[in-house]
Amino acid sequence: MGVMRTLLLAASLLLATPAVAAEAKPIVEDSTGVKFDAVTTVEGTQYRCLGAGVRKVFLFKAYAVTYCLEEGKVDDAIVGYLQKNHPDKKGEALEEALATDQRFFNRLANAPGDKLVVMRLVRDISKDKIAGAFRDSLGDVLPKEKVEKLIDTIPGDGKDGQRILLHSHGDKLVIDIAGNARTIEDQEIASKLWRVWLGPESPTPTLKESIASQVAMRVNP
Repeated sequence: MGVMRTLLLAASLLLATPAVAAEAKPIVEDSTGVKFDAVTTVEGTQYRCLGAGVRKVFLFKAYAVTYCLEEGKVDDAIVGYLQKNHPDKKGEALEEALATDQRFFNRLANAPGDKLVVMRLVRDISKDKIAGAFRDSLGDVLPKEKVEKLIDTIPGDGKDGQRILLHSHGDKLVIDIAGNARTIEDQEIASKLWRVWLGPESPTPTLKESIASQVAMRVNP
């Protein structure tokens, strides 16, 4: 029965295949109205975006954001975890359980395969502010020199309406601000950067809530 349940769960979590990716509904960040493609391709890698949230600074919205995993790795990251940790939950009960399950978000952050974060700015953000956010979020998971190495890779300031892409390909991490891209080769940085948005002190809690909701919606009763 355990094997059969896992197979059924895998089938229900099949988010989309490349053949129907163009038909997948966009993911909308409600407070800003920003829409993200559910499936997107960057540098030859196809990614499945798992949810959308917003980064606020005090009362001001700074950017909308989505977190994405390499398409072929999504089920591997999710199915086994749900089977082991939340086997009898579905719908709202599963959503609530996942939203407060930091181990689930750690699994998504550490999942094998390439990863992508897309940010759509809704106000100007200076390079210094981006750097400060990285220092605050990564100071406990990366050595100081590696945080500074990452910051040195930031191409420059971000402007209202621009799109920022951060995507990994093995040990390579690319930071792209409106087409101005820079690359850093560092396995530790490329693997731990995602804690900025998925860690326990995430500045984008609505992203985690959205991921929990999106995953729960795809688990059939």
